Amino acid sequence: MNYPIKSGRILLRPMAVSDAPRVYAYRNEPAVARFQGWTPETVTEVEDHALNMQAWGNDIAGRCIQLVIEQQENLAIGVMGDMAFSLDTETKAQAELGIAVDPAFQKQGFAHEAVTGLVSALFDQLKLHRIHVSIDPANRASRMLFERVGFRLEGHLRKSDYFKGAWCDDIVMAVLGEEWGE
Repeated sequence: MNYPIKSGRILLRPMAVSDAPRVYAYRNEPAVARFQGWTPETVTEVEDHALNMQAWGNDIAGRCIQLVIEQQENLAIGVMGDMAFSLDTETKAQAELGIAVDPAFQKQGFAHEAVTGLVSALFDQLKLHRIHVSIDPANRASRMLFERVGFRLEGHLRKSDYFKGAWCDDIVMAVLGEEWGE
């Protein structure tokens, strides 16, 4: 992938070790952590993930690539959130996405710009066939975000995910490369 990815007012770049305190802070906010599969227990855990990503180089299939979201016009604001993607290991033609945004930067269109930018880059640069997300039905904001950018509902799986000590439903949404930008 070519970084940074620019989209609207934001840019996406690989998470660096120096981003760890900021990423740790908002990912541990209760409103963010509620729906996130990755809630780091320490700043060191985030630093280690950033170091691991550097070591992987282009060997990214099956690995969680974490990109931070920053404002292009004002980098002094720092990291506003992050997006992750993971390519499937068999075909390397599909990816799963995730997003986490600091509550201070929610409902301002930054998430929309980040998703649009990353999805476009994944289809353009990696020539993916399909991109999907897995969303807790209670996460209405995330579902609406992905609907707005063009993902369609593929299924609602009842009590299919054991998450944070309980069985919960899972919504799968996706978009195909041939549909993107129509």
